Amino acid sequence: MADSYDFIIAGGGSAGCALAGRLSENPRNRVLLLEAGGKDNSVFIHAPGGLLPIMYRGMFQWMHVSVPQANAGGRQMYTPRGKVLGGSSSINGMVYDRGAAADYDGWRQLGNEGWSYDDVLPYFKKLEDFQPGGEEGYHGRGGPVLVSRPGIHNPLAKAFRDASIAAGVPYNDDPSGSQREGVVPADVTASAGRRWSAARAYLTPALKRPNLRVITGANVERVIMEDGRATGVSWRRAGQLEQANATREVILSAGAIHSPWILMLSGIGDAEHLRQVGAPVVHHLPGVGQNYRDHVAVSVKQYCTQPVSLFNVFHPLVAAKAVANFLLFRKGPLASPPAEIGAYLKTMPGAEYPDVKVHFAMALYEAMGRKLIMDHGYFAHIDLLNPESVGEIKLTGSDASAPLAIDPNILSTPKDMAMGRAAIRAVRNIFAQAPFDPFRGEELAPGASIQSDDELDAYLRETAISDIHAVGTCRMGHDPMAVVDPQLRVRGIAGLRVVDASVMPRVPGGNTNVPTMMVAEKAADMILNA
Repeated sequence: MADSYDFIIAGGGSAGCALAGRLSENPRNRVLLLEAGGKDNSVFIHAPGGLLPIMYRGMFQWMHVSVPQANAGGRQMYTPRGKVLGGSSSINGMVYDRGAAADYDGWRQLGNEGWSYDDVLPYFKKLEDFQPGGEEGYHGRGGPVLVSRPGIHNPLAKAFRDASIAAGVPYNDDPSGSQREGVVPADVTASAGRRWSAARAYLTPALKRPNLRVITGANVERVIMEDGRATGVSWRRAGQLEQANATREVILSAGAIHSPWILMLSGIGDAEHLRQVGAPVVHHLPGVGQNYRDHVAVSVKQYCTQPVSLFNVFHPLVAAKAVANFLLFRKGPLASPPAEIGAYLKTMPGAEYPDVKVHFAMALYEAMGRKLIMDHGYFAHIDLLNPESVGEIKLTGSDASAPLAIDPNILSTPKDMAMGRAAIRAVRNIFAQAPFDPFRGEELAPGASIQSDDELDAYLRETAISDIHAVGTCRMGHDPMAVVDPQLRVRGIAGLRVVDASVMPRVPGGNTNVPTMMVAEKAADMILNA
C-alpha cells in the first residue's frame, strides 16, 4: 500500500524547499518532498565562486534546449534548470533581486487580488535576513535566506560604477527600496563564503523533523486523480515506478518548465493538443504550457588591456589552489560571488521604470558559461526586462521519456528588437566613459564596426539568448487561459495547487529566484489558512 501524507510537494527547488520548510513547521502536517536530482553536497554548489564550473560542466542541471527560434537565426536556446535539492537556487548567480514594485502592481491590475506590491512586500521581508542594511521599511531581519553585499573591490567593477555615473546614471545603494533605477552594488544570497540556496535556508533546518520526508532521485511523472480531485502522485526512481497518496493537497513546485509538463502528462491541458500526442484527457485547461515568458539577454564584450579580470582563475593550477583554499579556510576566489556591481537602466523613450538590467562580469565567456574566452576582458550581460515576446511549452509524446518542445519565441516583436538595440547603445556609452580608459581594449562583441540598426539587428538575431528566467506557463488569473486562481489552486481540480514561477502572469523586472521564494512564502500562508 502506498504511503500517505497530508501534503506532497513535487519539486525541491526554490519554491519546493520553502514550502516544505514552512508546511512542516506544524508537527501535525506530514509532508513529502520529491526531487528529481540528488543532494546538494558538492563543494561547487556551496562555494559562491563555484558558479562558473557548474555552468561550464553542465552539472546539476536539466539540459533542456528549445526548438529552433524563427527570429534568432534558427538557433536553439540553451534552457537549463536546476536538478538538485535547491533547484536553480543551488546553481544560479546568487543575485538578490525582487523586481520592481510596478511588476506586482501589474499582476494585481490583471485581476490577481492579493498580489500587489503592498501585498507581497511582507513576504519578501519574511524570507530574508538582509545584512547590508537597506532602506528603512523595505527589508527583513532574521529570515531564513541570508543576503549579503560582497562590495565593490575589483578595479573593473569600480570603473563600471564610476563610468555609469559619468554617463548620467545615478548611484542607487538599494534597488529593493523606493527607487529602482541606477548603478547598484550587488546583493547576493550568500554569506561568509557560502551560497545560501533555498535548500540551505529552508530545508537543512527542517530535515530533523520527523514529519518531513525528502526523496531525491524521484522524477515525478503524474498527478493521480479520482473524481476530479488530486489524490497523490507517481514518480520514477532508479527505474522503478512509485507513488504516494495526499490526504490534503498535491503541490506542483517543479518550475515553469516541469510543472506544466507534469500537468499535461497527467491529462490536464489543452484537450486537442493532448489527443494529438496520445496523452489522456482528464481536464481541458488550455492555458497549460502557454504564456511562456522570459528575459532576453544580449551582450557587449570588451578586451581588457590590464591583467585585472578574473581570467587568471581559469588556469588549472590557480583553480586547484582556489578549491584547496576554500575547503581549508573558506577564502579565496571560490568564497566570493562573481557579481560585484550592476545597473538598472531606462533605455527606451518615455520609460517610466528601468527596462534593462546590466550584469557586469569581470571575465569573458559565452553560452551561459559553457565556453570560456581565454583572455582578459569584461562584459555586460544585459537583460531586457519586459519583452513582449511570448512562447509556449508542448508535449512531443504521451510519457515522460519524450522531450518537451520548448519555444521561448524570442525577438518576435519590433519593440523587443528596439529594446535590444537601445540596451547595447546604452552600455557602449558607459564603456566609452573616462573611468574605463586604463582598461579599454578592442570591442569583441558586437564589434566596433557594428553600428547601424540593421547591423545591430543582425547581431541580436545571431547572439541573443533566452535568459533562463522562465515564468508564466501555469499563470494565475480568472480568464479562460488562466491555469490557477489567485490562491494558486488549479482551476477545475480539487486538492491541487501550483506554487512556483510558472504562476507568475508576467516576468518580474529582475532575477526570478527571490520572487519565486516569495510566492512560496505567500502560498504557505494560503495553504495553512485554508
